Amino acid sequence: MYQETSSELFTLRNPNDDLAICYDEAVGIGVVARVNFSKGDLLDRFTGKIGPELTQHSLQVSPGWHISGTRFVGYISHGCDPNCRLDMQRQELIALRDIAPDELLSIDYAETEDRLFTNFSCNCGAKNCRDWIVGRIEAGEPPANDINDADHRL
Repeated sequence: MYQETSSELFTLRNPNDDLAICYDEAVGIGVVARVNFSKGDLLDRFTGKIGPELTQHSLQVSPGWHISGTRFVGYISHGCDPNCRLDMQRQELIALRDIAPDELLSIDYAETEDRLFTNFSCNCGAKNCRDWIVGRIEAGEPPANDINDADHRL
């Protein structure tokens, strides 16, 4: 199902989609843009099953509640200097800067998650890379309010 020997991205997609799930040896499963996006563009509106279970590909929508079974956002890679953000109240993925075709999408997992399914070592290469990625609570930050949304706006 996934390409195992090349670092080139390969996609599982409908040719008309603007986003695609991909596999890359360096990052594993991720999501790439298939078209140009500009800063502030809506990349995806997502839906899924909301419940109390925290899984590897779920995202926190509010304290104790997670969305799973989304088409793309559960597979977006982490980046300490991300090119996207999630608006969990509106269930939208928004571009934080211009994004080129075949660019890997990234969000800062600490923006949405009080706790991660698994903490991990980061090699994103950003100047502000935190090296070890944890949720807000493990980082000593207060948990999210009723609705989880990034503090910054475009």
